[in-house]
Amino acid sequence: MDSTLLLVLLSLVEGYLFQRFVFLESAFRTVTLGALGVNLVVLIIWNALIYPFFITPVRHLPTVSGSLSNIRLIFDSPRGRIPLEWMKTIPNEGLIHFRDLFNRSYLLATNHKALLDIMSTNTYDFEKPWRARQFLSRIIGFGLILTEGSVHKRQRKALLPSFNFKNIRALYTLMWEKTGLMMDELEKEMKTTDGKIEITVWASRLTLDIIGPAAMGRDFNSLQNPDNKVAESFLAILEPTKEKMAFLAVNFALPQALAQRIPWRLNRVVEEETSFLRNLCRGIVREKQAAITSTKATAQELEADILGTMILSGDVSEEELVDHMLTFLAAGHETTASAFTWACYLLTLHPEIQERLRAEIREHIPSGNHPITWSDLETLPLLNGVCQEVLRLYPTVPVTLREAVRDTTIAGKHVPKGVRIILCPYAINRSPEFWGDDGDQFRPERWIDTDKEGKSVVNHNGGASTNFAQITFLHGQRACIGKDFARAELRAVVAGFVGRFRFEMQDPKEEIIIAGAITTKPVNGLGLRLERVDEW
Repeated sequence: MDSTLLLVLLSLVEGYLFQRFVFLESAFRTVTLGALGVNLVVLIIWNALIYPFFITPVRHLPTVSGSLSNIRLIFDSPRGRIPLEWMKTIPNEGLIHFRDLFNRSYLLATNHKALLDIMSTNTYDFEKPWRARQFLSRIIGFGLILTEGSVHKRQRKALLPSFNFKNIRALYTLMWEKTGLMMDELEKEMKTTDGKIEITVWASRLTLDIIGPAAMGRDFNSLQNPDNKVAESFLAILEPTKEKMAFLAVNFALPQALAQRIPWRLNRVVEEETSFLRNLCRGIVREKQAAITSTKATAQELEADILGTMILSGDVSEEELVDHMLTFLAAGHETTASAFTWACYLLTLHPEIQERLRAEIREHIPSGNHPITWSDLETLPLLNGVCQEVLRLYPTVPVTLREAVRDTTIAGKHVPKGVRIILCPYAINRSPEFWGDDGDQFRPERWIDTDKEGKSVVNHNGGASTNFAQITFLHGQRACIGKDFARAELRAVVAGFVGRFRFEMQDPKEEIIIAGAITTKPVNGLGLRLERVDEW
């Protein structure tokens, strides 16, 4: 039984006994309230002072000093910088312990064994905290990302066939076609802007036009329609600002019933925009259901359409379909848009790599309008090295949170129920333990090997000793189901863009600030100056 509830019941019993055998009714109220107050004070002392410092088994782990560490993490810039510093400076055996303002324990996972236990061995011992899930569900739906336990297992099993290699590779044609359309639209804009482009907006519009047909058979045509309401809604919700970080922190701390009643402008924005997106997804689901019923389409005919495949399986309710579509719409376009933006940024910092990449792309692909196959892109060593380094250095979700839902173990250490766990892709992906002293550096060559004939070939580990050295998409049963889709999309977009354009920062001295409430982007966008490179 919850300790607070138990103490309340004991207070009532004490009060009743006093009334029954000693006091009159007025005395009963006084004694009951007094007993309740005393017990609450005892509870607070126990939870805030005694248990955290003298009882909890995690108190012996290497511990960060101070009690505002979780607040510092929320407003960290870039998010993940502080955990990376802890990993570099605090000796540990897989876990670093810190406390929040109320002395509740948090653990930061730092090595292979800890990450393996959290994401694979004991993965269902850890769940996203309920308040965080309630808030995020308002934005991305209660789909696969937020479900837990048996519900998650069932949903993942139903969705996995849509994300097999055959289906992903069949989507390269769509990705390449949409990339070509974006490049044509960019050239039109360049004529009126002297080559100046704000790439983050175009990245979001492109990936939205890819995930729409791929996930639900709906083309939003946002590349050709700058006033597209879907793109505007996501921008309003996810645009990186400090206000949104504060809004996120409040919603993670308070129950949604209370947080949604705060007279805060962002509450109205989120409500309006997410209502529009949810209604849009519901309409698309119903249209697809009607179309399947009327045409009797087969699974084979709809194999590249995730929504159609789920409907034909018969295992998913309409409301679950709506949640899944909202999840895919939000996560499926925002993640790759962010990654492409950071790819552009890194290639402006390393123009020599940009030139080498352009040469590799043009050597294997005749032109930006030439049809491609999956092998044309997946076998290019430098292209894959660049994309892997982008995903490593700038994971779209730099920090995520778990909570132990039962007593368990991590890296051989007992972890009691209720302790919260920080998984920090930003820090793990740069950790010297996995990547050496140059883990912070953009070095695509990590991902390139040389075969017996002296030719450069793709490798998939970056020279790290474990695949847990890069957790951009996590691993195990809770790994991102769309990771191969995202990688394929990034390859296609980077190849098309770099193949056609040479680019640099509009202002080479501009300081790029990384921020974002859920995903990360440059705070003020990314202004590029583009130049078409001959007729490719």
